[in-house]
Amino acid sequence: RICSTPIICNLIVTEKYNFAMAGCFLAGFSDWLDGYVAKNYKQQTVFGTYLDPLADKILINSIALSLSYVDVLPMWSSALWLGRDVVLVGMSYKLAANAAKGRGHAVADPERTPLKVSPTTISKVNTVFQFGTLGAGLGLAAVGDTGLALNLGFTSLSVLDSLAIITGGTTVWSGLSYIDGKSMIKSGNSKSVQRK
Repeated sequence: RICSTPIICNLIVTEKYNFAMAGCFLAGFSDWLDGYVAKNYKQQTVFGTYLDPLADKILINSIALSLSYVDVLPMWSSALWLGRDVVLVGMSYKLAANAAKGRGHAVADPERTPLKVSPTTISKVNTVFQFGTLGAGLGLAAVGDTGLALNLGFTSLSVLDSLAIITGGTTVWSGLSYIDGKSMIKSGNSKSVQRK
């Protein structure tokens, strides 16, 4: 997914939306396949608990920023998503560093870090909404109708603006769900570094 991100983003900014959608489908399939293999063949690793959400964050935010660049998604939405993820990555590192302090654990070494990431339920829901918003944006851009609107009686909002508002809400909610640090759980690693 990480390697495919610049290719997909280039397809978006050059307005080759059908190819970008195909790239997103392949990236999503590889994510599903990776998760399936990890769970069903006992290939789950602490490293994977960090790399998988990081790959999602890189892909989602890059695609969102690309769609904002071509005026498909509102920029405030992409900025909110990116801001939340920057804060979460920083918090995760700080929590892992604090847990490793004085114990000889290396924060960035997946075989020795004392914590692993366990996503919250609302964070999983938020990821679904983010992918749905990106998919709708790419799909509507591909057919040339990003202004498709919902008439709510008292106002009319574009489908993409409506999705951006809903996803903005789940983004804030999921960000708040990580504040207590309970998503960082013990990794089970017992290896430690010998101090010299």
